[in-house]
Amino acid sequence: MRITLLWCALVIVGLTAGCGCGSKALVAGTLEDGTFWEKPLLAGSNSGGSYSKGSRVEVYEQFVVVTTPDGVSHVHPHGYYSRLQLKTH
Repeated sequence: MRITLLWCALVIVGLTAGCGCGSKALVAGTLEDGTFWEKPLLAGSNSGGSYSKGSRVEVYEQFVVVTTPDGVSHVHPHGYYSRLQLKTH
């Protein structure tokens, strides 16, 4: 679990480093549905799950961030989730 959180933090830092302008979400809202996968969608063997409906979702250029009601954020690169549905405000 700690390795996953460290990896996610490194991905965010790596993808936003050098931007200077600060990353701004392309779209944000609350989660309605979606499956988030351990491996890329095209992987032969994969396992996935979901987060609580109503979790905060922010879509960036190269990844999405899902923040659950307990305040824990999860980073997923594009290609590691499917059927993403969110309600924008």
